[in-house]
Amino acid sequence: MSTASPGRRTRSVVIGLIIGTAYLLVGGLSFRGGLLPRVPVLDGLQPPAPYQWVKPPPDRAKDNKPPSGATGTIQLTSIGSAGSVSTPDNQASILFDSNSIPVPPGQTSVSVTITPLDPDKVGPPPPGGYHYDSNAYRFDAAYEPSGRPLTTMTVTIVLSFATSADHIFHWNGSGWDPLSTTPSAQNQLFAPANSLGIFATAGTKVTASPKQASPVILVLEVAAPFVVIAVVLIVVLGRRRGKQRRP
Repeated sequence: MSTASPGRRTRSVVIGLIIGTAYLLVGGLSFRGGLLPRVPVLDGLQPPAPYQWVKPPPDRAKDNKPPSGATGTIQLTSIGSAGSVSTPDNQASILFDSNSIPVPPGQTSVSVTITPLDPDKVGPPPPGGYHYDSNAYRFDAAYEPSGRPLTTMTVTIVLSFATSADHIFHWNGSGWDPLSTTPSAQNQLFAPANSLGIFATAGTKVTASPKQASPVILVLEVAAPFVVIAVVLIVVLGRRRGKQRRP
């Protein structure tokens, strides 16, 4: 039974590392160039998606995408109902708790609308050094088929923010009321509310807008250790060959 020589085994390892590194590099370049489907490989290394503004700050004016609104329907039963409605970009959601919606006779569902707004057009930021860190969103709900507005409920408002918000605020018609706010997912807050209307996030810290890392840079970071190992093995293999050739 023959056994591969150490030199041959080393060459096999080097070739495998080179092929693997080339695969990672080509994958990263293809991802960036749109040649391959954009599956979120290395998703854990990605920062949150850039916030989509109604009125973007100056540094986002060129690459900003308009935010999404949403409409949805919550079906009612004789014992109440639960459900949720979210914008397609997941920047705003409303969650109806179980049995949180009264069911008047003859009403079969609740129609929900979420509309993104420029918070500066709603009113000045909350006092105390706060600055807006998201769009404002108007949440409306009405019974169907009557069209009567829903006024009694228990809901949870979920809003994404751009950089450093720590509170969700509810517009009362002349100012902002702070809600009991809890951090949720990355760059996301949620707060309970018993009435609808306009909501926005705000914070007192000023942080630069996060920039998405290039997929090529992420791939190079992963590939770098393989490249170093390959180079070291090539050098070691070259030295061994040199010793073997000496008389």
